[in-house]
Amino acid sequence: RRDRRASRDMSTEVNAKGYGGTDSSPALEPLLERDAKEGVEPVGAGSEGSGPPKDDPGDVIFGLKLGFDGVFAVLALLTVVLISASCYFEEWMYKRLPNFNYFWTVACAELAVFTVASVAGAVATGTIAQPRRAPLLKYLLQATVMAVYAAIAKIAYKYLNYATGTVLRSTKLVFVMAISVAWLGRRYSAWDYAAAIGMIISVACFGLGEAHADKGQDHTWGYVLSVLGLGLAALQTNMADNAMRDHGATSLENMLYVNGLGFWIVLVFAAVVDGEAAIDYMRHTDNALTLLIARSLTFYLGAFAFTELTRHSGATPATSVATARKALTVMLSFVAFPDDKPFSGWFLAGIVTFIAAIGLELKSRIEKKRR
Repeated sequence: RRDRRASRDMSTEVNAKGYGGTDSSPALEPLLERDAKEGVEPVGAGSEGSGPPKDDPGDVIFGLKLGFDGVFAVLALLTVVLISASCYFEEWMYKRLPNFNYFWTVACAELAVFTVASVAGAVATGTIAQPRRAPLLKYLLQATVMAVYAAIAKIAYKYLNYATGTVLRSTKLVFVMAISVAWLGRRYSAWDYAAAIGMIISVACFGLGEAHADKGQDHTWGYVLSVLGLGLAALQTNMADNAMRDHGATSLENMLYVNGLGFWIVLVFAAVVDGEAAIDYMRHTDNALTLLIARSLTFYLGAFAFTELTRHSGATPATSVATARKALTVMLSFVAFPDDKPFSGWFLAGIVTFIAAIGLELKSRIEKKRR
């Protein structure tokens, strides 16, 4: 209780509505990600600019007094269900709709939801009228990086199955560590390096499993685009970290400008690359528009639920929930969409190694919190 109250008294602002929150999206809420890596407990209920009043112990949700653990359970369940649902809708779109090839349009729809949410959050907290702290050029560069990643991470699905893509995206840790060490001079523990090695081994197992399942098919472009996307995602995470650490920008300011600028960049690319054919496809293909809307909304709601879970319970418990959700997404993909990935020993080894790697990552964060 004392630790929770101390967390609530902190005045650090956390990111409420950043584009991200799932494996298939740009940076997973850079400030929360930074806090988790460093073992910092983010703001709890009653922090400045967000959350319930300071005398609210965090026991109430949706008007119901459920106790601290009850609220944690509800938020954890919402996080897992909503983000898993968003991944299910996304895989359904890519793998079951006929001749689907409108990935820029999907990224545009998702980013539109997050942009509206970012503007609404900035208006509600009054931050929209505050002077900008970080240079506009840095936000423009960050938005461009995010926009490109948002699309190419999805285009990679043309060449890879969804489970393999999910595991590949989870290796973002490796790229974030590499760029952080080289650019920002960050240090990592042995647990972090062990997790990174585990992720690499898991990707190798999934790659061998995919090669075994699809003999003769070339998945090179899927891996190239995924690796390029991961590099860009890690770069964007560090760019956001730089804006908040070195320029004193709040997370809400960062996401307001990055989401807003990124939306227009993606919209231009969607108009040029996908064109009117995307609109025609969404209007006349059964379930296409429904899946796009369902994916975009559950994506945002899941990310928001995760943010609230982190506010309520701290970075480490929230990361535990996210870890379980990643494993669930991979297994759900095998169950719900088995056509393009017949199960094999390589996939089993990849899943086991993947779960072990994210467990090591969680262990690292727990150790940092104890220091």
